[in-house]
Amino acid sequence: MQQLINKTFKANTKDVLYLNRDFTSLKQQLIDFTKQYYPQSYKDFSESSPGQIFIEQASFVGDVLSYYTDYQFKESFIQFAGERKNIINQAQFLGYKPKVSSVSSTYVELFQLLPATRTSGVNGEYIPDERYCLILKPYTQLSSVSGVSFIVEESVDFSQDTLFSPREISVYNRDNTGAPLFYLIKKTAQCYSGRITSKTFSIGDPQSFLKIKLDETNVVKIISLVDSNGINYYETQYLAQDTIPILVDNVPLNNQTLSPYRNETPKILKYLRTERRFITTIDQNNFTYIQFGANTENYENTVIIPNSTNVGVALSNLKNLNISLDGTNVLKANSYGVSPSNTTLTVTYVVGGGLDSNVNSDEINKIASTDYLNDVTSLTDSEVILLNNIKNSLRVNNPQSSTGGNNAETDEEIRQSAILNFSAQNRMVTSEDILLRVYSLPTYLGNISKAYVESNSNRRIQYNQLIKGIVNENGNETLDLNPLNPLDRRKFLEASNPFTNNLYLLGYDVNKNLTKLNPATLQNLISYLNNFKILTDKINIIDGYIINLGLEFKITVFNGFNKRDVLNNCIQSVKSFLSIDNMSFNQPINLSQLNFEIMKNEGVQSVIELKIKNLTIDDGDYSPVAYNVSIATQNNILYPSKDPSVFEIKYPDNDIKGLVV
Repeated sequence: MQQLINKTFKANTKDVLYLNRDFTSLKQQLIDFTKQYYPQSYKDFSESSPGQIFIEQASFVGDVLSYYTDYQFKESFIQFAGERKNIINQAQFLGYKPKVSSVSSTYVELFQLLPATRTSGVNGEYIPDERYCLILKPYTQLSSVSGVSFIVEESVDFSQDTLFSPREISVYNRDNTGAPLFYLIKKTAQCYSGRITSKTFSIGDPQSFLKIKLDETNVVKIISLVDSNGINYYETQYLAQDTIPILVDNVPLNNQTLSPYRNETPKILKYLRTERRFITTIDQNNFTYIQFGANTENYENTVIIPNSTNVGVALSNLKNLNISLDGTNVLKANSYGVSPSNTTLTVTYVVGGGLDSNVNSDEINKIASTDYLNDVTSLTDSEVILLNNIKNSLRVNNPQSSTGGNNAETDEEIRQSAILNFSAQNRMVTSEDILLRVYSLPTYLGNISKAYVESNSNRRIQYNQLIKGIVNENGNETLDLNPLNPLDRRKFLEASNPFTNNLYLLGYDVNKNLTKLNPATLQNLISYLNNFKILTDKINIIDGYIINLGLEFKITVFNGFNKRDVLNNCIQSVKSFLSIDNMSFNQPINLSQLNFEIMKNEGVQSVIELKIKNLTIDDGDYSPVAYNVSIATQNNILYPSKDPSVFEIKYPDNDIKGLVV
């Protein structure tokens, strides 16, 4: 039977060439095909013959179909796609969200007046009355001379004076006796271009994967999305993401243990389990769409900690071991979130960005809109009136121009960014990736001042050499299969895991001196890095070493120059050169360059002595690390320790001493 089918198939098979795809080659192939297989049925192949009409029509259709087949195939690859719609869709498929516009940003100085008050006692001093320090709510709106709107996203508290939120106080005016009447307080905050707008949507019957469209083409951020019952919806990267990161205030009500570090770490990173979530996408015209889930049964929002009682709780068969678990979806729910129905949604978002949003310095000078968090319950009526007058004194200015504003990404920019995003996979692979993530930790989660990553890939070699044998007094190798006790050997092997990276960290204290990270910042960093860490990798977070230094130098000065002024200029040059902002882990100090920085000051004739010494706890409030500076100095370069360490001049005013000889 099979042989008969094969014989029949071969008898009915005609040779067809599938390589010809353009009009001319298709036409010639049809003519040759007709001549070969229908020689008696049709013989007139002249250009004016009626049969040529059908041959050319078939060639035309074949040519068009071939073109669109090739075109669609080309458009299915982001490297070759030409239509913006296809480029955007494939970029979003690869996990990249194209930018409709880029905002410009800068730092602004905010000012307010503060009445003076006098301390108790006969010789009481005049000080600012802290009761009238303004507390601005997040999303204060500013305006520039050219009409460009700006937003201060974070809250501004004039009562705070910390390392990460400093303030400057000066006397604004005095009475006839010279006593201060008002003080001027200055705070610095970051702002970006954009205006806040809101839009409402009436939602009717339930609809799976509901999608709503925002009218503006340059929506840069969704601030909030709330239904008519006051229920919040949260933006995620993917609808299948059941848990999302949220920020909670680091106050005793939320965390008794970490709240003492609120000044350095004002926020704590938590994870929220929620079905009420949405994603944002854009189309080829740069309009933004908000898409919700599949409208399945919902549950209450809960801050969770993954454990054996909730991981995989949404699975129908918990005994199935062949399941894939996602760190962002520990519940393993397949609902993709809840789609709102029979309600009214209020969307608050930021519109802005573009090349026109860049402004020059001193152009942002108006408070367009702001709300206050001041508690007035303890104030009298007259004090409330004074507070309202203080609010009217609020002023703003930008000492530097705003930069970064740009229009929507071009097709080629989207293409290249998507390819980069896909290759990175949002994961930390190299040491540079880890450092980038560490330094990108938002400041409200804590501040990492210095970071260094050291791989352990070579430590197992050291251990293998160690267990192979040890050298005795005569220089002969003696076999010792267990040079370390079991506990030490286990610790050594853990530390020498080739997939382990040692992350050395240091932070700043309130005086901007190097110190260990506080527990709140450390916890936030661990939660933050876990989102990007590869499962098989391990990161050991270790406190870096601080080597405190003191410096003494002697100079000679040319005649005609004020020795005191020249010496002060030299000390400032040394402070600038050895500033902690310029120091990093394992960074040497070039003493020749330091000598040159001193010599650059006008009036300096020569540097006759330059001496650096190590300061430890024996010398005062310094690091306990002792370091032999003389041995570590070679060829006029002070080299750091093999253990990751940072050189620091802790108290520049006291630890840098100069003398004119």
